[in-house]
Amino acid sequence: MCTKVMNIKAIFCAALLALLMMVSGCATSPGGARPEPEPEIIYEPSDEAPLVLIPNPYDQQRVKVSEQVKSAFNQGVALMQAENWPQAEVHFDNLTQANPELSGPWLNLAICLWRQQQFDAAAQAFEQAITVNSLNNEAYNAYAVMVREQGDFQKAETLYKKALSVWPHNAVVQRNLGVLYDMYMGRFDDALAHFEMSARIMGEPDKELKGWIIDIKRRQAKAARERAKQQPAEQPAAEASQ
Repeated sequence: MCTKVMNIKAIFCAALLALLMMVSGCATSPGGARPEPEPEIIYEPSDEAPLVLIPNPYDQQRVKVSEQVKSAFNQGVALMQAENWPQAEVHFDNLTQANPELSGPWLNLAICLWRQQQFDAAAQAFEQAITVNSLNNEAYNAYAVMVREQGDFQKAETLYKKALSVWPHNAVVQRNLGVLYDMYMGRFDDALAHFEMSARIMGEPDKELKGWIIDIKRRQAKAARERAKQQPAEQPAAEASQ
């Protein structure tokens, strides 16, 4: 009896081992070939010399503003931070009428109008902010974001480029132009160049920017592998035509 039990156990174990081998064989059969693992892409800081950063020319200007105007401006900013857009709009509208030569109130008025989806009026205020002071690269940037959201990618690109012509070391604008090229215009090489410039300006880019850089490099590497796979198939045709 004991012998029979041991034999049954041995048969069961042998059958189980054979089953496992069959399953293992199915998993590694040529018909079910696994895709090649993608090479790991990591963020690597630029090996170029550190940038000698240019100061923001808009901030370098010497504009005399009274304490009363500064106080009124700060009150308007507080309304914007509280997202009280209608009251902030009235506040900055009054400030622009009293001080039409100042670009900052025009910019904030434009943002207030934009947030209330008054796009035509916002565009006019943005244009006025730029007309009053062509060095206000923040006006170009905010204006570009608004028109990008409306789907006018060409105008957004033009505005971002104008901002960078004023101050090429604006990390935010470099980043935003990269987003425009990557997500909206499909210009991945251009996007990568602006993302990497933004990273160089920042010195230590944030996690999100690193992720965008890695993502584009991963896509570029995948495209290069696909092109390499197609080349051998095209070679015989090229030889036959000779």
